[in-house]
Amino acid sequence: MLAVAVLFFFRPAAGTRRTVDPAGAPRVTAHPAGAPSPAASRTPSATPTAPGGASPPRAELPTDAVARNAAADYRRRARYPRSSQPLDDGTDPIERDRQVSRITQRGPNGEDPTLTVYPLATGFEDPEPAVLYAYLTVDGTRVPARAIRGTILTEDRQPIADVEYRDDGTGGDAVANDRLYTAVFVPGRETVPALGSSYMVQVAATTRTDDERRAATSFLYSHPHAQLTGQYRDAVVNGSLEVGVEVEVAETGRFHVEATLYGPDGTATIAWAQAAAALEPGRHWMTLPFYGLILHERGIAGPYLLRWVALSTTTEMPNAKNRLSEANYHTAPYDLAAFTDRPFNDPGLLDAASRLDQDRAAAGGADSGG
Repeated sequence: MLAVAVLFFFRPAAGTRRTVDPAGAPRVTAHPAGAPSPAASRTPSATPTAPGGASPPRAELPTDAVARNAAADYRRRARYPRSSQPLDDGTDPIERDRQVSRITQRGPNGEDPTLTVYPLATGFEDPEPAVLYAYLTVDGTRVPARAIRGTILTEDRQPIADVEYRDDGTGGDAVANDRLYTAVFVPGRETVPALGSSYMVQVAATTRTDDERRAATSFLYSHPHAQLTGQYRDAVVNGSLEVGVEVEVAETGRFHVEATLYGPDGTATIAWAQAAAALEPGRHWMTLPFYGLILHERGIAGPYLLRWVALSTTTEMPNAKNRLSEANYHTAPYDLAAFTDRPFNDPGLLDAASRLDQDRAAAGGADSGG
């Protein structure tokens, strides 16, 4: 997957717990160029002799198993192009990657009240305000605070603004006296990032007994150079489903779009796809290639639901992310016979798998068949 970087530089202080809203764990994959070399890490060791003088079966070294599993994973992923991957575990990676983490901090000895801080979203798009939340709890129940304040810092940790968290139904707070405190921050014109910038929020809460709790969170604020128009189109091309996404570009740059495809009723995740292009100002179509083998293997005929669409400006780092869009676009009906049943056979991944097998064989005569 093309990496679209978001710079979140917050490091929790000692005693801080990081709780994440329920989501599937991200899938970690290795790049062929970084394939491990089992031969380099294998250490010869003496083999004990079994009773009667017979040698026991050769124990499989951990590095051998790691290399074999990595080679098998490369071959599995080589079945599909890197621009299109199946969603076999039911997790939507776009939705998962945009979920908010809540940071909690107890007292010095782990006692309540506990301070929890988090932003409304992982990122905000100019000119909307960044909405920030904080609350205190005792035994999991929210309790009132004497005061909660925050300091906004830039990526190089320079303070640029102070904010007050409110619970009176004003200043961005939705409901008065619900003990969920809200602060609102809008970067000044002189601090609005050219594309994207990460901000840290250091929060200090004073309890009704004048104890203090401190925690920090972060968010991305973006000024992307393109927007989704909400127009989509689809067709089968060379045995794969191609979904066009229209974007309107304000400034010349490089752009990345990714989306997830579901079954007709929106419950079954099927595939993820991405595309990138350098574009001039104006309206353009970016094409998402959902590889036909994925649809063929899942056995789900169209129409398909294009669910989440994420657009980013990737001209420079950090990338500017648009707010996540739920497209809810339904394709035309398609029969499974329209899609290819042939693996893509990514040459880079297959080569990496072969090199791992060769290393294993050279290191100890392991079965090189993967």
